[in-house]
Amino acid sequence: MTTSPSALDALLSTLRIDGEAATAHIDEGWMQGRTAYGGISSAVALAGTMLLHPTETPLRYAQISFVGPVGGDCRVETRVLRQSKSSLFIDAGVSSDQGFGTAAVFAFSGDRASHLDHNRLTMPQVPAPESLQPVPEHKVRPAFARHFDMRPTTGPRFGWKQERGEYLTWVRFTEQPACHPAIALLALGDALPPAAMALFSEFGPISSMNWTVNMLNGTPATDDGWWLLSATTAYARGGFSVQDMMIWNRAGEPVLSGSQGIAIYA
Repeated sequence: MTTSPSALDALLSTLRIDGEAATAHIDEGWMQGRTAYGGISSAVALAGTMLLHPTETPLRYAQISFVGPVGGDCRVETRVLRQSKSSLFIDAGVSSDQGFGTAAVFAFSGDRASHLDHNRLTMPQVPAPESLQPVPEHKVRPAFARHFDMRPTTGPRFGWKQERGEYLTWVRFTEQPACHPAIALLALGDALPPAAMALFSEFGPISSMNWTVNMLNGTPATDDGWWLLSATTAYARGGFSVQDMMIWNRAGEPVLSGSQGIAIYA
């Protein structure tokens, strides 16, 4: 019996090497307005980088800037910044017919022997995803969000006019991809709305400006596809918000920490 590839795997199947660059096609299903969802442009940047510079060394860090809109036929150009015995740093840029869109620096580095073993990134106590209601369909829900099954821990839908700028949500792909786990995690890891939206008293456009990612596990894995995503903002002023982000797997192990700066037009 054959099965159709997931939407993410189908996108990644368009990746090709073109000279010293890589090309791919981001279809309409991954868009939010006039640009691709930030997680998918990040994943395309990483996938193109790994295609052009194959390595068994795990991804450890990513710094991503969302410079402009990107979508449709895309081109990934890369540059090795530094390669040492323990680390590989690569600069990657994604452009399309709309111009330059996404800039990224990826650092690949394995575990090192260390006497330190310290973890205070404890997963919050939350209900199991199976006991929660999914986010319902809505006319303003962006196209890319339909690739994810989202189960908010605080209710059946993301609310506004909250006292805290925070979202804590179980997320999995509606179709589980078979691609490299780091690529899949980047594609999923930015799926939540910006946490500042929980504070909104009126709707307005938002735009992610950057995303810093620290991979806490070189081989991220979870059970049943579920990941717990957290986004929390403690500052939103002058049309700019900053938020902290975390991802835990189903077993409660921290797998990704990060932060993001967001432009708010409301």
